[in-house]
Amino acid sequence: MIIDELWQFPVKGLCGIRLDSADLVAGRHFPGDRQFAITAGHPKFADMPDGSWQKKAAFLQLMRHEQLATLDCHFAGTVMTITHNGRKQLGADMDSAAGADAINAFFGDMFGDSIPGAPRLMRIEDGAYTDTKATWISLGGTASVAHVARTMGHRPDARRYRLNVMLATDTPFEEVALIGHRAALGDAVLQVLAPVGRCAAIDVDPEDGTRGPHLLPRMEAAFGHTDLGIFAEIIESGTVRPGDRLTRLD
Repeated sequence: MIIDELWQFPVKGLCGIRLDSADLVAGRHFPGDRQFAITAGHPKFADMPDGSWQKKAAFLQLMRHEQLATLDCHFAGTVMTITHNGRKQLGADMDSAAGADAINAFFGDMFGDSIPGAPRLMRIEDGAYTDTKATWISLGGTASVAHVARTMGHRPDARRYRLNVMLATDTPFEEVALIGHRAALGDAVLQVLAPVGRCAAIDVDPEDGTRGPHLLPRMEAAFGHTDLGIFAEIIESGTVRPGDRLTRLD
């Protein structure tokens, strides 16, 4: 298996950045991934402090808010620029109070009364707003993405699954055989731990935000599971780049 693409998603639920390299650190999440998130406005999360991990229900995310996929996001450090249909809608520094206020107002206007209260930009310094609190990164195979797309009748697009590392593979779901094993990836070493169980977020087309048929029952019927991708822990630090090989070590 060869690294095909590396993806960082700075803000949970929004589009990502394709990277030329990533410096993986033992015992940490994928660098810069899900460092920010925007609350879904529910009153029970109104006083949630920055830096506290919460389940995805606390935040705007594709499983419930498919409109997020219609936004094109660009990042320069902590400055986020959002365009929609080719027109700039927002430019704000997520690391400043004024920028956070602008982002809160933008998403408040976007979702209006469809969410129960005012959204709020959150930042976590130690950890990431990933769906699991564990310090794992996610990987998946291009053949798996293509096979699911072909079987389900949609366009293959790895962004649908929001994985950190896309591996060029030949056989659908072959990456699952790595679970329980150590693997060298570039200069880093991983312990592969578990499959990535999917949720209804994968029903959303990442290109236009259209919510298609619910895929989980169809995947269960076709494949006997609803997984795509694998979780791994970084156990030895190192730099990874597209083109680097993944090699099973045990």
